[in-house]
Amino acid sequence: MVRFYIPLVAAATLIMSTTAACSHTGLLQMLTYVKRHPDFTREEFWTYWFDEHAPKVAPLATHFNITRYQQVRAGGQILPTEMGADAPASTTPVEFDGVAMFMYRAPEVLAAFVAHPYYTEVVLPDEHVFIDKAAFGGGQVATFVGPHFEVVNDKQDVWIGNSTMREKYQKIFDSYQI
Repeated sequence: MVRFYIPLVAAATLIMSTTAACSHTGLLQMLTYVKRHPDFTREEFWTYWFDEHAPKVAPLATHFNITRYQQVRAGGQILPTEMGADAPASTTPVEFDGVAMFMYRAPEVLAAFVAHPYYTEVVLPDEHVFIDKAAFGGGQVATFVGPHFEVVNDKQDVWIGNSTMREKYQKIFDSYQI
């Protein structure tokens, strides 16, 4: 879990309030690229994030009916981008060490999540242990929020697009079957 700045949540609320209704699932998805604290190796960061931090986030996330909280163990570089921004804050890439993924019903859910006393007294102080709060965005080096669209779910094609297109490409795919 990473810190969400209240003004950014407000901006995301405004931006996403018009697009959330078009989502097939009705959910928003947030992807946040997280930078590890410099005292941690990447492996130590991943271990702490999952073993120590995740159980602190779970009760709060379930309280607010967050549909999904996932951690992706991946590192690399990305352009620093604030939540709700149309463009990166810089053209210089920054390092990241993991991706936090959240799915939820409305931007207000996230605002309530970060305003809750448990977040400010338990989750947020823990973030300072393993996240580089001196990095861009307080260690939340890039964040993207958008409506969630299902294409394949539980091994099933659930795409609800144009049926003519579906049939066309299914036929092409089937022609490759041996």
